[in-house]
Amino acid sequence: MGIIFGLSDMVFNHRIFSDLSFRLLILLRAISHLGLTLLLLTLTFNLAQNFGRRGSFDPLMLDFMNTGVLSKTSLVILIYTGVISILFGLFRQINGMFGPGMMKNLLTGKYHKPQEEARIFMFLDLKSSTTYAERLGHKLYSELIQDCFSDLTEAIKQQKAQVYQYVGDEAVLTWPLKEGLEDGHCLKAYFTFEQSIQDRASYYFNKYDLVPVFKAGVNCGWVMTAEVGVVKKEIAYHSDVLNTAARIQGRCNELGHRLLISEFLFDALPQLDEYIFKEEGIVPLKGKKKKVVLYSVEPKVPIVHQFEFSE
Repeated sequence: MGIIFGLSDMVFNHRIFSDLSFRLLILLRAISHLGLTLLLLTLTFNLAQNFGRRGSFDPLMLDFMNTGVLSKTSLVILIYTGVISILFGLFRQINGMFGPGMMKNLLTGKYHKPQEEARIFMFLDLKSSTTYAERLGHKLYSELIQDCFSDLTEAIKQQKAQVYQYVGDEAVLTWPLKEGLEDGHCLKAYFTFEQSIQDRASYYFNKYDLVPVFKAGVNCGWVMTAEVGVVKKEIAYHSDVLNTAARIQGRCNELGHRLLISEFLFDALPQLDEYIFKEEGIVPLKGKKKKVVLYSVEPKVPIVHQFEFSE
């Protein structure tokens, strides 16, 4: 049952179900689990009838062998399956709203008192967003953002990222320092996302007459992590590290690069032979007195961009 239910859940994780509401998705999962349970009970009943030795079973199993899926045992199993399926569906959706690992931290009270952590932050922002919004109108533009952040999911899962915030057309990803540096997850997340969009370039071009391009700024350092809010609780990060990452992203257009990182992250990264790092010099950042050395990052094997427009 565990294997079959696991395979069923993998089906419901497919992109074609992403547009369904939480309520409908939970209901469909429960119905599929009940149907599979009924199928397994029927199969078990037939096997018991053909191969079972009645003297070796307890009364509950004998009741099942006599009446099959209409037995009290079957009814209890079906009710149990339905209730558990709905509860796990609710838990899954709530966990998805908080993001990987965040719900566990809230439930355990890990950050009830502020704690200092070393973290990496990536600020992702849609290029030419104002132009796109004017061209598409607010409804189609909102659908574009939904599609983009849906494509971001694969990068989040593969590269062990956590989503801190979605703000308009911007997403903020974060990693504990060790996890983000390992195998270059904090850089691979950007290029995995870029590849996901290019894999669906024809879809974006046919629906929106454009293929979205994102720019990103990445920084690392010490932050204070705390649980905030009463009516709506969330995990918040407080540090100049975030402000610097946002400012770095803001220099992408001016320097003509899609991905810029700080010297602090560059010095901390392990050797990554698949990327080309180029020092962009000491760059002043808006709102900051201290200048920061920035590095651009490009893959040695470039991602082919289709239908790309320059605004």
